[in-house]
Amino acid sequence: MLSSGVHHLEEIKEAGLEQPAVNQIELHPWCQQRGIVDYCKNNGILLEAYSPLTRGKYLDNEVLVEIAEKHKKEPAQVLVRWALQMGYVPLPKSSQQTRIVSNSQVFDFELSKDEMDALYALDMGAEGATTWHPVNAP
Repeated sequence: MLSSGVHHLEEIKEAGLEQPAVNQIELHPWCQQRGIVDYCKNNGILLEAYSPLTRGKYLDNEVLVEIAEKHKKEPAQVLVRWALQMGYVPLPKSSQQTRIVSNSQVFDFELSKDEMDALYALDMGAEGATTWHPVNAP
């Protein structure tokens, strides 16, 4: 199942159909979609984080850059790590070999509670989205 909102998942449940195992939605600190995230977690639906690198839009954010510098990592690596620590399956995308490798080098550090809280506070709701996503579509 891709990009489903709560009302889509409720329609599936009410129809007596099998619940999807995975929901792929845009997820990053600026677009956390807390309502659908809570619903999926409460119903055992795995979340795939689409566009976890924000299409580069927020890679120069002061909070993100500060955290990256502290860990001697790239901002993109911090975003992938954030998604993992949130319990999501991040789907970073790049056409550059060096970035693909870099995006996978996120298991040698961990974000502290304070760092996770600082990233959590960046949420802008739908305004933080970097792509069109149909979770709110009828």
